[in-house]
Amino acid sequence: MQLVLDLNGGRAFRPREGGRPPRYFFALLPDAEARSRIDSLARDLHKRLVPARPPRGPDKYHVTLRGIAVPDGPFGQNIAMARRVADAIRQTSFAVMFNQAASFGAAPNYALSLTTRADLLAADSLSATLLDDLRRAGLKVDGSSFQPHVTLFYDRKRREPIDLPALRWQVREFVLIESIDNRKYVILGTWPLD
Repeated sequence: MQLVLDLNGGRAFRPREGGRPPRYFFALLPDAEARSRIDSLARDLHKRLVPARPPRGPDKYHVTLRGIAVPDGPFGQNIAMARRVADAIRQTSFAVMFNQAASFGAAPNYALSLTTRADLLAADSLSATLLDDLRRAGLKVDGSSFQPHVTLFYDRKRREPIDLPALRWQVREFVLIESIDNRKYVILGTWPLD
């Protein structure tokens, strides 16, 4: 096993053996009330559609803003640079709203997700700012188009869009997450919105 040291922070990072490597991304997290409503909705849809995999659970619901490649791990220079970029971002608090469930991705692992027919201009702006600023800082960033969604569960079937009652929450911060398969998310940083 290879051991990599971050000489600035002095903490060890052990790369994962086998499986998918850790993923790092900036995200919006629902507040406690919205998280509970999302979980209830996920469970109702799960009972109705009977997919092979369970709901993701309250600790995994989020809106991904931007994914970043971090080959040096959670204590490395890329995370330090991503934190500095996030420190410089100034944006006011905003609301998000989701009113539909739809399939994302490709077979055999479609993600049934909360989506919206509304334009989420403030969320779009934050995602675009992160993309531009992270690239300018020299970080490798997921440049795919931003489609705000909250993944509820994974399914082998592609589902037609399902209209839902509007679910809203006020976004007061964004976070940087380390995701390792089948483990709780680790929040590596939190940045409040004005």
